Amino acid sequence: MSTKKNVILAVLFSSLAGSAMVANAAPYAEVLLYGVITNSTCDVVANKGQATLNVGVFKTKEFAVDTQTARTVALPVELTNCAGDEVGELIIQGQASGNNENLFVSKADNTVGFMIKGNANQQVQVGKGVTVPVSKSGPNKYEFRVGMGSTTASPKTGNYSVPITVAYIVN
Repeated sequence: MSTKKNVILAVLFSSLAGSAMVANAAPYAEVLLYGVITNSTCDVVANKGQATLNVGVFKTKEFAVDTQTARTVALPVELTNCAGDEVGELIIQGQASGNNENLFVSKADNTVGFMIKGNANQQVQVGKGVTVPVSKSGPNKYEFRVGMGSTTASPKTGNYSVPITVAYIVN
């Protein structure tokens, strides 16, 4: 192969490699940071210590816009090792949909995710929760109901998962 051909091939490959790197670059990056500060002495045990909660399989016809599915599963929460009686807020943190503050999603532009209700059948907003009193003697148990939700009338079929954090906040 001649030197001229080698130079042409080298320039061609380097330009293709450079354009591939540029295609993946973005002028910004978003990162969701969240943390918890609390004065509670209680330990939080969600979902009986299991890392995964299977909410179920749904048909697209079971969804109504911005409404939790009728079929739900329990997300039990137990507050243990409480040093005394206290009242706090049991909150659920995660990523909210850009179109519905009650829809927990993996990315803000997602239209399908999960919705959570408290004991009084009230919808829990992302980053909000319910007031829960606890006692040193216990038992200190609470149950959320989790279903799916969508911001569209015809949710896209697929497999969905969302990370959440359950925390007990006491002032």
